Amino acid sequence: MAIAVAGLVAHRTLAQSNPSDVPNNFTNSPMVISSSTVPNGIIEPVSDRRASPPKERPTGGLYAQDPKRREAFTLTNTDVKGKISGNIARVEVTQTFQNPYDKPLEAIYVFPLPDQAAVDDMEIQIGDRIIKGDIKKREEAKEIYERARQQGRTAGLLEQERDNIFTQSLANIKPGEQIKVTIRYTESLKFEKGDYEFVFPMVVGPRYIPGSAIDPQGDTMQVPDASRINPPVVKPSTRSGNDIKVSLQIEAGIPIRNLYSTSHRLNVRNQGEAIALQLAAGDNIPNKDLILRYQVSGDRTQPTVLTTETDQGAHFASYVIPAVTYRADEIVPKDVVFLMDTSGSQSGDPIVKSKELMRRFINGLNPNDTFTIIDFASTTRQLSSTPLANTASNRQKALSYINNLDANGGTELMNGINAVNKFPAARDGRLRSVVLITDGYIGNDNEVIAAVQKNLKPGNRLYSFGVGSSVNRYILERLAEVGRGTVQVVRQDESTTEVAEKFFRQINNPVLTNIQVQWQGEGAAPEIYPQIIPDLFAEQPLVLFGRKSDRSNGKLKITGIAAGGERYEQTLDVNFGKSNSNLGIAQLWGRAKIKSLMNQMFGGEVKSLVDAVTQTALNYRLLSQYTAFVAVSEEVRVNPDGGKITVQVPVELPEGVSYEGIFGANTADKAVSYAAPPTGGIMPLSPATSGAVTRSAIRTRGSSRLEESADANIAAESAPQRPISMPKPTNAQSRIQIVSITGLTGDLTTAEQAIAQQLRSLQLPSGISGKVVFEITVQNGRLVKVIFDDVDSTLQDQNAIEMLKRSLQNVVLPSSFKGTMRLTLNVQ
Repeated sequence: MAIAVAGLVAHRTLAQSNPSDVPNNFTNSPMVISSSTVPNGIIEPVSDRRASPPKERPTGGLYAQDPKRREAFTLTNTDVKGKISGNIARVEVTQTFQNPYDKPLEAIYVFPLPDQAAVDDMEIQIGDRIIKGDIKKREEAKEIYERARQQGRTAGLLEQERDNIFTQSLANIKPGEQIKVTIRYTESLKFEKGDYEFVFPMVVGPRYIPGSAIDPQGDTMQVPDASRINPPVVKPSTRSGNDIKVSLQIEAGIPIRNLYSTSHRLNVRNQGEAIALQLAAGDNIPNKDLILRYQVSGDRTQPTVLTTETDQGAHFASYVIPAVTYRADEIVPKDVVFLMDTSGSQSGDPIVKSKELMRRFINGLNPNDTFTIIDFASTTRQLSSTPLANTASNRQKALSYINNLDANGGTELMNGINAVNKFPAARDGRLRSVVLITDGYIGNDNEVIAAVQKNLKPGNRLYSFGVGSSVNRYILERLAEVGRGTVQVVRQDESTTEVAEKFFRQINNPVLTNIQVQWQGEGAAPEIYPQIIPDLFAEQPLVLFGRKSDRSNGKLKITGIAAGGERYEQTLDVNFGKSNSNLGIAQLWGRAKIKSLMNQMFGGEVKSLVDAVTQTALNYRLLSQYTAFVAVSEEVRVNPDGGKITVQVPVELPEGVSYEGIFGANTADKAVSYAAPPTGGIMPLSPATSGAVTRSAIRTRGSSRLEESADANIAAESAPQRPISMPKPTNAQSRIQIVSITGLTGDLTTAEQAIAQQLRSLQLPSGISGKVVFEITVQNGRLVKVIFDDVDSTLQDQNAIEMLKRSLQNVVLPSSFKGTMRLTLNVQ
C-alpha cells in the first residue's frame, strides 16, 4: 500500500484580541488543515504565533566564550532511532562520550526517558567491541561497577532515579578515547480515537528541592536523592556540547495523515507503506521534548489485540475505544478548584501561557458550576475562601486576579495540595474537580502523589496540565491517575484553544464508569493490569496488559456503565499465536505490573512489594528503581592506581524556562548547579568562567572515594560531623523496645541510644502490640529510607507503622554512619 504525496500541514493565525477576554466559543484558534496524506520535505512546528519568539541560541556544535575550554564537555552526541508499528514504539538511544583529558575519565549523565518506557537493554561499545549489559539488583550492580572502576576496567552503569529520570555512569574512559552507550526501550503510544502521539523527552528540568539539607551535595530529608535528579545546568550563552539526532519510521499499516510536531522542524519522507522522518537541520539542541502527532485512517473504534509468547507465559495487550457519547443535559454541575503554579520556574513564557489557559477555563465553565483559584509558590494565596458562583461579576473578578499573577519563589506544590484539601467541601452534593497547572519541577514527587492518593475524597477528581517544553510528565501522569482525572501538556508557544476544548469535553462527564473485565475461556484468569481500571472520558482508549501462564486462548468481556446509566458491553478474542506476535508486549506487561506495584508505595516502601518489583524486573530484564544494568570490560584498561577525573555532564536549561527565574537575577553569567539551602529550595552553588569544568559539573561519587579533580582549585568537601552525646535511656516504661540492630557500618551502641531516645516519647495508639521490622538506608547519619518489612513483622496497624517511620526519620547519627541496617522493634 503506497501513501500518496499531497496535502499540507498548516494553521491559521489567532485573531488579535485582548488575551484577558477570551470568548467562550474558542473560534480564534490555530488548527491543522485536514489532509489525507503527509507531504515530503520540511514540516514546520505548529505553534501559537502570538507567543513570544524564541530567543536566539546557537544551532549546533560546541559553543563557549573561551574556545580553549571546549574540552570540558564529555557527552558529544545523542542519537535516537525509533520504529513505530501500530500502537508500539521500539526506540534505541545511543550516547557518545569522549575523554578530552590526560587522565582516565568517569562521566555521569542524568537524562530523561518516557515515564512508562520498558527499558530492557543496555550495552557499551569500545572501538569495534560490544559489551552487553546484565540486569542485576541495583545494589549488586553498583558494587560490580565500583569494583570494576577501582580495578581499572571500563564499566557502564544504568540506573533509574524516577520513572522518567535515569543516570548513566561510564568509568575508565581512556584519554582521547570515545565510547558509546546504547539503551533500548519499548513503549505503548498514547492515542485517542485515531490521533497518535509520540513523545521523546530530551532534558531533565531543574527540580525544586524542599526540606533540610543533610549534605553539601543538596540532598535533603524530604528528597535524599536530590543530587541524583538535578544535573548541573550550563548558562544560557553556552552550549553543553551534546547535539541530538532523532530518526523515526512509522508503519501504521494504514494511511497516515496530518502528521505534525508542536516542538520541532521535521524532515519527512514517504517510503511506500511507511513514513520516515528526522529532525530538520539546525534543530538539534536537546532542550525540549520532541512531540510528534499524527492520525491514521480507518475505523478509529475498532479494537486491537496484540499477543506474544515468552518463557514467562503468553502475553497480550488490548486497545479499545468505547463508542459511547453523552448528551449536554447529562452534564453534572461541578465545583472547580484551579491550582496554579506561580513559582520561579514559570517565569516568562510559561506563566503567560498558564494565565492564558486559565482565562479560557474561567470563560468556559458551565452556568451552574462554581469555582475558585489557588496559586502556589513558596506560599499559597486564593481568590476566595469559598466557591464562587459562575456569574459575570465573579468571572471578571477571577480574570483580574489572573492578570495580576507573577512568577517567583519555590515550587511548594505540597502547600498547594494541602490548601485544596483544607478548602470547604463542595455544596449540594457536588463533585469537586481540582485542575492543576504546573511544570512539575519538584523533587518530592512521591510525597505529593501520596497526599492526593490518600486525601482526595471519593468521587472527586484531579486533572493535571503541564505547561512548558520539558515538563515533569511523571508527576503529571501519576497525579491524574490517582486523582481519577486526565492529563494534558501544552507547550509555552502552543495554542491553548484545543487544549481547553478537549478539557471541557472530558471534565463535563466521564463516558464510561465502573469498568469490569472478565475472562471467558479455559484455565485460570490472566493477570491483567491495571488491576483497578479507571473511568474513561470522551475519546479515551481502554488499554489492558495481560499474562496467561497456561497460554490458553479465550475472550475478554468488558462491561461498564455509560453516561446516562446505560450498560456497556464488549467482548474481545484473545488468541495466542505467531500471526500477530509482538515481542515488546511481554516487556510492556512487566512494566505495567511494576507500575501497579510502585503505585501502592507512594506513601512508603513495603518489603513484599519491593521484592515483587525486583523479581518482576529481573524476570523481564527491565530497569526499575531496584534493578540496574551493568556492563564491564574483561581486561584492565587503565592504571588502577593512577589519577582519575569524574565529570557530571551539564545539561541545557529547558526551552522557555527563565534562567533568572530559577537561579536568581544575578546568576545569568555563572555556571550553576543545585544545592538545598537550610530551608529547602534551589540555590546556586559555585560561579565559574564560561565553559570551564567547575564544582557544578564535577562531583565525587561513591562512598569513600576521593579523586583528583579536573580543576586543581576545587577542594574535596566532606559532610559535616554531627556529634551526639546521649545518656542510655532507662525506658522501662516505654512500650517500644529495640530487639536488634544489624548490618550498619558504625558503632551500634551509639545508634541504639539515638534510636531509643527518639522513640522514647512516641505515643502509639493503645491496644496494639507486636514485632515491627524495618530495613533502613542510612546516609550521612540520617535515616533517609525506611522500608517496612511486612513479611517478618507481626504488627500491621498502618497508623502505628507510619508514626514509627516518621519518628525514625528524625534520628540523627554521626555523619560517618552509612549503609543499610535492619531494625527490629517490639511494641508491648
